[in-house]
Amino acid sequence: NLIMTWGGLRGAISIALALSLTEAMFRDLFLVMTYVVVIFSIIGQGLTVEKLIGRLHKRIT
Repeated sequence: NLIMTWGGLRGAISIALALSLTEAMFRDLFLVMTYVVVIFSIIGQGLTVEKLIGRLHKRIT
């Protein structure tokens, strides 16, 4: 469960919410910020899943 949470891609909801904003609500700014955070989380979490699995495996055995 922890591994699925850590490696999960949760950006779809954030991007959908940013796309629902109007131009008066600084939509472009929020879209850029949202994409940066989503891409960072995909890369950051994606590259550390293997280390997380290794640490959890060491705890179990």
